[in-house]
Amino acid sequence: MGQIRKTNTVAAIKQAFISLLGSKGLQAMNVSDITRQAQVGRGTFYTHFQDKKALLLEVENDLLQQLHSDLDQMMPDAVSWFLNDQQHLQPAPFLLETLKSFYHNHVVVAQLFSEQGDPYFLGKVRRVIFADLLPLFDHPKQVVPVVGISLEYAREAIIDQVLGLIVYWISKPVPEPPEQILQVIVTVLNHAPASLLIWKAQPEENKK
Repeated sequence: MGQIRKTNTVAAIKQAFISLLGSKGLQAMNVSDITRQAQVGRGTFYTHFQDKKALLLEVENDLLQQLHSDLDQMMPDAVSWFLNDQQHLQPAPFLLETLKSFYHNHVVVAQLFSEQGDPYFLGKVRRVIFADLLPLFDHPKQVVPVVGISLEYAREAIIDQVLGLIVYWISKPVPEPPEQILQVIVTVLNHAPASLLIWKAQPEENKK
């Protein structure tokens, strides 16, 4: 019974924190806000968490550990996808698993990515998703950039494209299903950013 009560209390504190991320933001909220929202005493809060930062880290670690667990079995497929599907014609299994994980937790993930959230969270997500893939980019026998672009800039452009689309997608009030946004990512990976837009010719009267 005591363990169940502890679990329920911690869950209430985390839920209050997540709710306040959206309404007040990380910097503006304090422990009193959290305890009031969770309907627990300050002493109860400090029994479980050292401070607000410790609570933030635990909420993020819950998400990142789940993501890492989801991706753990997918990494061999991810490496094969990068090496063998050079045109990225098939959706990457590891990206779909990432999108599903975020979709399942889209409210808290979106709030952590927001301007009121944790500015370091994106970097933490990046390390989890791409940690096993980054060494591939550093192997000249496996990856060669186009002429005029160094390998490191090519690598960063690809990763930033993927992460930028994920952040934009998950931050929408109602994100599309993971399978749908995955097709968008695959399309973007197959085109240079500028080639995704077709500029219409201006009417003659507008040129004068």
